[in-house]
Amino acid sequence: MTRYEKWRLRATIAWAIVGGVALFLLAVRGLTIVGQAVELLLIGVIVGFVCSPITNWLEDRRVPRGFAALLALLIVLAAIVAVVALFVGPFARELMVLLRNVPTYFTQLQDGLATFWDYFGTTGNTNVQNTVNALVQVLTEAGSGIASDLARNLSSGLVANLTDLAGHFVTFFLGLILAYWFALDYPKIMRELAVIAGPEYDEEMVLTFAVLSRSMGGYMRGTLITSLANGLMVAAGLALIGHPYAGLIGIATFVLHFVPVIGPFLSSISAVLLGFFVSPVCAFWTLVITVVAQNVTDNVLSPLVMQSSIKIHPALSLVGIIIGGALGGAVGMLLAVPLTAAIKGFFVYYFESHTGRQLVSREGALFGSTPFNYADGRPQPTFDALDDDTFIARSRLLDGLTRLHEQKAEPKAPAAAGQDAPGEKDA
Repeated sequence: MTRYEKWRLRATIAWAIVGGVALFLLAVRGLTIVGQAVELLLIGVIVGFVCSPITNWLEDRRVPRGFAALLALLIVLAAIVAVVALFVGPFARELMVLLRNVPTYFTQLQDGLATFWDYFGTTGNTNVQNTVNALVQVLTEAGSGIASDLARNLSSGLVANLTDLAGHFVTFFLGLILAYWFALDYPKIMRELAVIAGPEYDEEMVLTFAVLSRSMGGYMRGTLITSLANGLMVAAGLALIGHPYAGLIGIATFVLHFVPVIGPFLSSISAVLLGFFVSPVCAFWTLVITVVAQNVTDNVLSPLVMQSSIKIHPALSLVGIIIGGALGGAVGMLLAVPLTAAIKGFFVYYFESHTGRQLVSREGALFGSTPFNYADGRPQPTFDALDDDTFIARSRLLDGLTRLHEQKAEPKAPAAAGQDAPGEKDA
């Protein structure tokens, strides 16, 4: 390769990155315009990803795929209804109690701070005392005002928001229909996309969908299960010690667990702070319960349910969350980790395909995973990108391609008697 060609390749890659960033920014900007359509698509895709392995499992046991997809959707819907029925009531009730008690808690904080200064305050740190007291006073006024506004909105804003709730309900219902068809027909959709892509690009297309399915679907399924388990363990443990906000903290733990690294830390600190307003003993046992529940979730449950997702280093997760939050807000933070995992998978595939060097290894940090090799020792980029050599076959992604390739391989029927074979007419 000449020097000119090298610089041309670098310029092409640079402009491709710039173009990708620009498209991403435009897409994030477009989310604010077509929010309801994006909500519908997200519900359909996420629920469809959750339903697809259940559908495949039922089909393997000779259940017709249409009925299997319906059963999978009903199972997922029943789980959602059960969770809502169990938690929404306690959540609303405990949230209202907490908001009403916020002024009292701030008063306790001010009294505790005054006691602290009585013991440790000196004439040499008067400026520090005044600064801290002023800061606590500002926080007290702001927090009390916010709590009062939230309590008033929650108690009086339900009727005003009925129209919005109805719109979200319709979107959710349509999303379930989309999820059913996605779980039912994605092998057929793969075949049609393979026809569109052509034989030269169908392998890349399969890899793209496999990486997205394994990162997005596997991550969302695994995170949903681990978040639910973590929230249930925390809520049950805090209920046993008599924490007045056990249900509220359990739901907060469930929601914040979707934000890795930062979320579990914030939920634990919030629970401990609320426990301090009850008693120091309550705060201590709250800390023990949240730490134990988080460790059980991360070290016992997560390795089991996250086998169907691409591994990603916590540092990459944190970077993805920061970028996603800056560009897409709460939705960007929610999608940041699976999208980062997908980008990592694509990078591994194209790096190993073009260089022949194996990037992943069991001892690696950012690219630590199981390496896969051919018999001659060459890396297998597709399996390294997915961290699995059976996922594509198990996920039915090859079903459509297999049928398509079989049709290509079928011998052509011989020409009927009296007809010219193709090409003979012009010979």
